[in-house]
Amino acid sequence: MLFAFAFPAIAPYGEVFTVLGSMEARWALPLGVLGLANLFAPSTSQVAALPSLSLWRASVADWATTTVTNLVPGGSVIGTGMTFRIYRSWGFPAAAVTRSILLTGMWDVLVKLIMPTIVLMWLLAEGEVPRAFWQAAAIGVLLLGVGLAFLRVLVSPAASHQGLARLLDWLPGTGEDWNHRLVEIRQDTRSLLAERAGRLTFWTLAGHLNVLVLLVVCVRAVGIEGSSLGLAAVATAFAFGRLITAIPVTPGGLGVMEAGLIGALAAVGDAPNALLVAAVFLFRAVTFAVPTVLGGPAILWLRASRALR
Repeated sequence: MLFAFAFPAIAPYGEVFTVLGSMEARWALPLGVLGLANLFAPSTSQVAALPSLSLWRASVADWATTTVTNLVPGGSVIGTGMTFRIYRSWGFPAAAVTRSILLTGMWDVLVKLIMPTIVLMWLLAEGEVPRAFWQAAAIGVLLLGVGLAFLRVLVSPAASHQGLARLLDWLPGTGEDWNHRLVEIRQDTRSLLAERAGRLTFWTLAGHLNVLVLLVVCVRAVGIEGSSLGLAAVATAFAFGRLITAIPVTPGGLGVMEAGLIGALAAVGDAPNALLVAAVFLFRAVTFAVPTVLGGPAILWLRASRALR
């Protein structure tokens, strides 16, 4: 519905395609380099969280699950299950796979929740900030507090786990001593973070920074100058656009991400609508369409190698 009615009302598709067709060739190289980096960036955090996992295997698994996440309703849950199944087929222990998926997901969400507050301070130093951004940032801070509290329960030896253990003991047929099992999970997680927290944080931040730079390049490539939309404004729009999709509403944030980015860019700058829509569509073509298409061959390769059935 958004692509059929909302976006054409903001800027006719004819104008948008004219803008995209008139881009200068000099932007092809930075777009290609950043797009290639974006294909591997999400996998680097998985490599950091799962010892002995190679970047190539992590990338193939990521491309396959990204396609499912971007195209299938409820794809985030299905993609997580696929990731678990693929890594288990490669011989990684179930506990290690679960821990890596949990930690990389938490680190990714925490960065999305922290970033709006940081960029708001940057934008405030350059001018006035729309009220809606402050309200969204406040919600992000509240969610960040919840996430940090959960992380504390996961890793802190002082945090109580007995209540959760008693709840899990009600599960029929498990035969697990959950009180003992949760202690083991916490100890293993603390050991992993003690060794790899810095690496995990670095690669998670690098992945987000790569996508931010890619958006800046897309904005400049369609002809939006810094006088109309400065770097702080683009970073703010990026942070809040990503915050909107922290909880998946549509597969891959399709439609929602585009609307959020266009609205945020329009709120912090004065560029023509056709240029804004063109920049966002170009950005999504590189970050959404390319990985989705690449996932097809990845799924076929995984099925042929019996890593995915």
